[in-house]
Amino acid sequence: MAHLDPLPHELAQLASKQSLALSHDLATLDELIARLSRARDRLDPHSSPDDAHSLAESTVADELLQLSSYVKNTAYRDADKAHKEWSSAVSRLGKTVDKKFSGPPAPLFPPAPVPATPSPSTFSPFSSFPHFAASSTTPTPVSSTPSDPTPFASPSAHSALNSTIATHLARSGSFETLDTFLRESGTARPPELSDEVVQNLKELREVVEDVRRGKVQRALEWVAKAQAEEEAREGGGVPGEADGLEELEYRLRKEEFVRIVLAGEAEAATKREAAMVGEPEHAGDAAMDTDEAPPPAGFGRRKSSVLSTTSSLSLVRQPPSALPGPAPPTHVQHALSNGGLHFRRFIASSSHPSRATEICALFTSTMYLPLSRLASTPYAPIYAPYLLPPPAVPSPTESLLALFTSLFLARLPHKLPRDGPLKVVTDVGGSGALAKIMKVRAVMKEKKTEWSAVGELPVEIPLPLSYRFHSIFSCPVSKEQSTPQNPPMLLPCGHVIARESLVRLARGTPTLKCPYCPVVSHFNSCVRVYF
Repeated sequence: MAHLDPLPHELAQLASKQSLALSHDLATLDELIARLSRARDRLDPHSSPDDAHSLAESTVADELLQLSSYVKNTAYRDADKAHKEWSSAVSRLGKTVDKKFSGPPAPLFPPAPVPATPSPSTFSPFSSFPHFAASSTTPTPVSSTPSDPTPFASPSAHSALNSTIATHLARSGSFETLDTFLRESGTARPPELSDEVVQNLKELREVVEDVRRGKVQRALEWVAKAQAEEEAREGGGVPGEADGLEELEYRLRKEEFVRIVLAGEAEAATKREAAMVGEPEHAGDAAMDTDEAPPPAGFGRRKSSVLSTTSSLSLVRQPPSALPGPAPPTHVQHALSNGGLHFRRFIASSSHPSRATEICALFTSTMYLPLSRLASTPYAPIYAPYLLPPPAVPSPTESLLALFTSLFLARLPHKLPRDGPLKVVTDVGGSGALAKIMKVRAVMKEKKTEWSAVGELPVEIPLPLSYRFHSIFSCPVSKEQSTPQNPPMLLPCGHVIARESLVRLARGTPTLKCPYCPVVSHFNSCVRVYF
């Protein structure tokens, strides 16, 4: 965006000059109104008995002369100076724009067709003769051809563009706007937007809005229904779709756990604030009753080592009333019971060992609540994306919705891609591709050269990360696809396996033997591979 660098400075100067000119003009008008009011009061003998003497000393001509002198010499001069400064700023901005940008691009849509009516200047004197009248033809507008440089000039291209816009409106959930667009543009409903597809898209939009509000129940019901359909196919499903549904369910359960904790913490914080406002004299006692109070005498300082698995499980089996210390808040109990019910099979699964670590972190994080204390612990990144604004930290909810949308659209009777054509074109063009192509086009036009290659571009076009597609590595040992958490690793011998397979082969030792050759490698000498 280097071509936009000088514009903010020029725009700031223009806004400053405009603000100064406006404030000066308003002050001048207020002063002029005040002078007119005072002159009217002095010239009106019936306004006040005290003005009789003033009226005798000051004539109408003197008052008008003073007003005229003020308007011509003071008000006009100051207003003209402020206007000249503002006009100069406008001129500088225009020169900067003309210098940085070339002429306007070609119009996106062709001009409206002109009716073929003969004008008086084109009247032929031979039209009155039957022979010439029979051979003459009425001029008709020239239809656009593929060589027409105007974009979307042909009716087929115009119709395709309208269909693309209609599909985009339906995918984004703007169904009222879709009906208005189709009606006013005279475009027929695209065949891919059947009544069944539109109804499914409405359901998708409702589920997405529910998840954004923290309600994942409808999404979980859809996942359960899709998993039942996948099992009923008896191996005839789409390859990898079952893994996608399992991943979606796991992330929905994780989202549900976090939302339960955050909702309960928000409600508890509201109650604490209300209690402190209602009883300020007992604020010190209320602070001692909060979750930030020191642990009971029986707890002592937390040990640095982890408790044994047997003792941990024995504590979990006990009811909350039998555990030492106060019972956890209601929302924490709800989150733990719900998580223990649904996360059990994800922990037992050996295909994704990293999930067990994430689930243990979720459960352990509740020990450090409230959030004011949790923020200084290693578990703060679990909840930080939900508390900070989206530009600061990527929202896990949006990535979850992207996965849900792609799986939902893939299971429709008429499968739709995850992103619509209009969104892809806008993202790619707006990310710098259009500006780079226009610059190359201007350079080639200046050098009087043409690009003759078909299906290629003369320069590399920058693409967003979401549109950079590459091959996916599949580990030959575990038969699993690589992920950012389980990337492919290159051994010194040249073979590539996944990181989790690498850890299993090492068995806790610093060395491991390659599963495909007799070379023994050191664990630290393995390098991550990027495809």
